[in-house]
Amino acid sequence: MARKRSNASRRLRNSPGSERSYYEFLASTPTLPISRTELVRLIRGGEDTYLELKVRFSNVEKLTAEIIALANTGGGAIVFGVNDQLRIEGVDDPESVESQLREICFSLIQPPVFPYINCVAFDNGRRIVVLEVFNEDRPHRTLDDRFYLREGSSKREATREELSRLYQEAFTGRFEQLPVFRSWIERDIDEATFWSYIRGVSPGAWGEGARGFPTELVLGEMGLAVKIGDEVIPTIAGLLLFGSNERVAEILPRADFLLTRYSGQDASSPVIEQLHLQGNLLRLFDGALSFIKRYVDLWDARPSRKSLEEKTLQNSGTASGLNPINAPNQTAEYAAVRGNYPRAAIIEALVNSIIHRDWGPRDCRARINIYDDAVEFTNPAGSPELPAASLRYGIAVPPNPRLKSVFTNRHYGAHAGTGGIPALLAEASAFSRRSPEGPTLANNEFRLKLFGWR
Repeated sequence: MARKRSNASRRLRNSPGSERSYYEFLASTPTLPISRTELVRLIRGGEDTYLELKVRFSNVEKLTAEIIALANTGGGAIVFGVNDQLRIEGVDDPESVESQLREICFSLIQPPVFPYINCVAFDNGRRIVVLEVFNEDRPHRTLDDRFYLREGSSKREATREELSRLYQEAFTGRFEQLPVFRSWIERDIDEATFWSYIRGVSPGAWGEGARGFPTELVLGEMGLAVKIGDEVIPTIAGLLLFGSNERVAEILPRADFLLTRYSGQDASSPVIEQLHLQGNLLRLFDGALSFIKRYVDLWDARPSRKSLEEKTLQNSGTASGLNPINAPNQTAEYAAVRGNYPRAAIIEALVNSIIHRDWGPRDCRARINIYDDAVEFTNPAGSPELPAASLRYGIAVPPNPRLKSVFTNRHYGAHAGTGGIPALLAEASAFSRRSPEGPTLANNEFRLKLFGWR
């Protein structure tokens, strides 16, 4: 808290070597606790961003906010038993103060603060209590979801922008759980898509007689939104699954696919068509699958030679009418080269690219390349617990479990497969009589290449 200081205290602060800030103490002292001599020097330095002085323990709600502000800003200390003139008066019952402080830190703050509390006695019999907090587990909040920061010798509530930085700097959970502070549920969530899904998975809970649509409540119960203060903010997963396409493209531009059809068997060949998809996951899935179907044939089982001949004749009559977006040099000759692939394997590979990709990197894009003889899936990927080869044996830890659980549910609308990498590899190998390349993980990218059959 800000206090007016006397001329004597100002003269004391300017005395060379008589005081230093708590920040200077932290920067130069590797271990705690504070000695009595050091504590006196810090008190003489007065309050700042890292030090709060109090005469006595009072007002639990205000004190809780001050502890949170220190922990969220950079750590610091609160000293009980020092008056406005920086004189040590002491506290009557330091043991009781210590007990109450621990109760506040453990019970009234989320996540709990684990402080160092030291009772310091002086030769005149006066005793003070020093509570020190650190910033390892920030951001902290009150039980009613209030976030505070310290500014100088006072505290204030954090803004959306400051909370966004705190979460991105210190977040240790899964990236999909990160709140999107630039997003608002009432503006950015597509309620038609969301409630279509909810009524599919839980038809009895939301009948026609239900009053209103408690979107915020249900998103929170699903773990796809978090309550901060008076607001409920969508998470990365919530926005990717149920956000409107326009807002997802604006807020999360890395939620995209770059799809390319080459006229040969590698990326050095001329480009027939290239498409940049953006939007929520359902749009990415539908758009990518539609693009793939434009250039390959998908089969539920390996076709006979007669079926292939009939399909080739059918395709040759429509090849010149594809009208791709970015293909000024396309010819019917290019489009006529088509491969045949197992439908289940292609869909599984596409789903894998969507739900298991690392959504954090800003400079790495998910890509699907279609060649004359293969379809290649590449997407950003984090460091796995096990080698990529472990996926062949069905050993995997989903990096985005909430995305996966909703996306692969039949009521979401993607009609995604759930066989996993082992089933995908087996199906692709049996269909084309050629083993896929991958999966491999290098340079923070996951790559899988499936070969077609003609």
